[in-house]
Amino acid sequence: MSASSRVRVYLGCSLDGFIAGSNDDLSFLHDAVPETAEAPEPSKALSFEGFMDQVGAMLMGRRTHDVIAGMGVWAYGDTPVLVATHRDLEPAADSVRAVSGSIESLIEQATEAAGDKDVYLDGGNLVRQGLDAGLVDELCITYVPVLLGGDGTRLFDDLTRRTKLEFVEHHRMGHMLQVTARAVAAG
Repeated sequence: MSASSRVRVYLGCSLDGFIAGSNDDLSFLHDAVPETAEAPEPSKALSFEGFMDQVGAMLMGRRTHDVIAGMGVWAYGDTPVLVATHRDLEPAADSVRAVSGSIESLIEQATEAAGDKDVYLDGGNLVRQGLDAGLVDELCITYVPVLLGGDGTRLFDDLTRRTKLEFVEHHRMGHMLQVTARAVAAG
């Protein structure tokens, strides 16, 4: 990996830790701003567009790909997207290709595709694998002020190892709170 290339996570999350509700429901992310709310003050939070400007390639889980492709809007432009899967893949865009292997191999492939830019790691299962392997450099999580409860996909369930993080930034983002934490090297 080049000196400037990092493996980063950029996710929206409910306050109780869900990145998706039941049946992969993501509506809570879009419902975060009440229709009657006044326009928020300008924020120093990292916008999705600003984040994507720093990304050279994305490593996405198959389930995440299928959910996003099913929404009908592809938000990643021509950024190379590597989808971790063992099944045939009908890519959501020309920039999408299937990859397989260990998390180490997948991140290595994404890092090569990213060049000197960062790798965007997306999808609960891949994020947890990356954290467990000690391969995630930074988490940027935008907390939505809602408690989903019940079933869904929790971000940090089933982690198998401790990961020490350092909070480096926090900003309001409208009615949400964005927190950025970097992994602290062991030792």
